[in-house]
Amino acid sequence: MNPLIINKTAAEIATGLSTNEFTSEALVTEALEAIRNCSDQSIFINVTEKRAMDEAIASDERRKNGQLLSDWDGVPIVWKDLFDLEGLPTTAGSKVYKDAAPAKQDAEVVSNCSALGLVCLGKTNLSEFAYSGLGLNPHYGTPVNPNSSASPKAPGGSSAGSAVAVAQGFTPLAIGTDTAGSVRVPASFCGIAGFKSSQKRYSNKGVFPLSSSLDSLGSFANTVDDLIQIDAFMRGKVSTSVPITDLKNATFLVPENIVFDDISSDIKNAFNQLLENLKAAGATIKVQHFPLFDEVNQLFKNHGTLTVAEAYANHEQLLLSAQAEDMDQRVRNRMLTAKQMSTTDYIRLQWARERLQKETVEMLGDAFLLFPTTPITAPDIAELEASDELFASTNLKALRNTMLGNYLGMPGVSLSIGDDADELPIGVLISAPLDQDDRVLSVSRAIDELLRLKS
Repeated sequence: MNPLIINKTAAEIATGLSTNEFTSEALVTEALEAIRNCSDQSIFINVTEKRAMDEAIASDERRKNGQLLSDWDGVPIVWKDLFDLEGLPTTAGSKVYKDAAPAKQDAEVVSNCSALGLVCLGKTNLSEFAYSGLGLNPHYGTPVNPNSSASPKAPGGSSAGSAVAVAQGFTPLAIGTDTAGSVRVPASFCGIAGFKSSQKRYSNKGVFPLSSSLDSLGSFANTVDDLIQIDAFMRGKVSTSVPITDLKNATFLVPENIVFDDISSDIKNAFNQLLENLKAAGATIKVQHFPLFDEVNQLFKNHGTLTVAEAYANHEQLLLSAQAEDMDQRVRNRMLTAKQMSTTDYIRLQWARERLQKETVEMLGDAFLLFPTTPITAPDIAELEASDELFASTNLKALRNTMLGNYLGMPGVSLSIGDDADELPIGVLISAPLDQDDRVLSVSRAIDELLRLKS
C-alpha cells in the first residue's frame, strides 16, 4: 500500500526525513496516491492535493538549506472538516454547507501547525455538525472502520474520518473535536490513540462550534509520544514540557458505578488484564464508587444536556428554515429535543457543572480515573442505518462513559488495549481533572509504553 507511511509514527517519519531515507515530496505523493486508490472514498471531504504538494516541496527545500521550521517539518496531518482551511468551505459534514463561502484564512491551530512545517493533506469527514458518537453521515458517506471483517463497522464519531485516516495509515496525525466523546470514541473503535484536551488548551478561532460550553479540540496518532508533540504544535510551541511519569508513583481510581453497566465480557476481561499489568508495574489501583458520576447522570435525566441546548441555539435559524429538510434527520430531531428544556434547566446544568468540576479535583487528588472508553466495540453500519431506534440507543451507549468527562471538564486519552472475539479494538480511557492535560498525557505515555512491552 503506502510503505513510507503505513504503520509509521510521526516520530519515525520525522527520523526518516532527517536521515534522507525519503523526502516529504515522496512521502506526500505516496499518501495522496493511497487516498485516491482507497476503496473507501468517504474518509475525506476535501483532499488538498495542491496545498500538500506545495508544502512538501517547500519543506524539502528548507531541509536542503538547513532552515527547518521544526523537527517534524514535512510530516503529514489531516483536519476534521470543522477547521477552516483557507480557500475551502467548512462543511461541518453537512450538505447544507457544501457550497459555503471559502474560508479566508486557516483556523489558528492549523496556522500554528503549518508554521512548524506540518503538511496538510485535507479535511476529513464527520457526523453532521459533529453531533453523533457513531460517525455515520448520509451526505458524504460513512468512513468504514479499518478493523471491519465480515461486515462494515462504524468508525465512531463524530471525528470519524480523522480516526480512520490514521488507522488506515494515510497520515500519522489527525485532528478532531470532542464535545461528548468525539475523539475518544473513534480512537477506541479504530484501535488508535486519541487525546481530548481541556476546553481552553487551544484556540478555537476558525473552528465550527457545536456546544460552546463543552467543545474541546483533540488529536489522533499511533502513540502517546506523537500526541504529546502535536499537542505542543497546536499551541504554537516547538518543544513539549510534559514530564516523565513512573507508574510506581501513579494511582488509578476505577469507578464501580455506571461505566461498567451492560459492558461486554471481552471488554471487561481486557480491562482486568490491564489492571493486572499496572499492578505488576507498581501502580496503585483503587476500585470504588465515584458518586459524582451518579450526580451527573441524574442531572442529565432531570434537565437534559448542555450539548443539545447549545447545539439548538447554534443552529436554530437552520432548524426553523426550509433547509432543515437537507439535514441528517436524525441530527435534526436530536437538536429539536432542546425545545423540551427550559432556561432554568440550562442554568442549573451550568451551576452544577462549576461545582462538580471543583469536587472532581477534591475527590481525585493525585489519582487518575481509569475505565473502558466505551462499553461496546464498533457496531455494524448497516444495522445502524436500518433502525432509528437502534441508532439512538447505540449512540447513547457509545457516548455514555466519555460524556461524563466532558461535563466535568476532564482531559482524557483513549488507548487501545486489545481486541474482542471479532477482532474489533477495545479502548481504555485515562482522565484527570480540568487543566491537568500534561499529567494525563504523561501517565498515558507510561501506560502506552507498558502496553507495547506486553505486546
